[in-house]
Amino acid sequence: MAINPDEWNDLFEDTEDLIFDHHYYQAWNKGNTTVDVFCSEYEKFAAKADQIKYDVWIGEWSLGTDFCAHWLGGFNEGNGVPQFECQRVECPKSYLNSTAEDFDRTATVLGPFGSGESKYYNIMNGTCTTDSAHFTDDEVK
Repeated sequence: MAINPDEWNDLFEDTEDLIFDHHYYQAWNKGNTTVDVFCSEYEKFAAKADQIKYDVWIGEWSLGTDFCAHWLGGFNEGNGVPQFECQRVECPKSYLNSTAEDFDRTATVLGPFGSGESKYYNIMNGTCTTDSAHFTDDEVK
């Protein structure tokens, strides 16, 4: 998403207690296949954000390299086909140990199903999607 400092700088007069929380998602940018490309895109965005007269925070999934993370695209809702193959891990268990009822971890697939490419994101055989294995842990760090 492009950020236009002229639009934001004219919006508020008093900026003392104001923060711009921007979710700069790159997970859907299919051309970002190397760490250098990702970093270059963040540097370009940060240079624009520096022109805004108040603090800009970049958060919520903004560092995702693909949209494999469970529910990143919405509740059982995919937003297309991931750029790289998603890894699967055992779905977490509830922290409400004695009062929570677990889901059927033996079910082939659990709904409800979204309107997108949910076959990539649904809970399957007790596993949830996590990030792809395209980038190493060191590259992500």
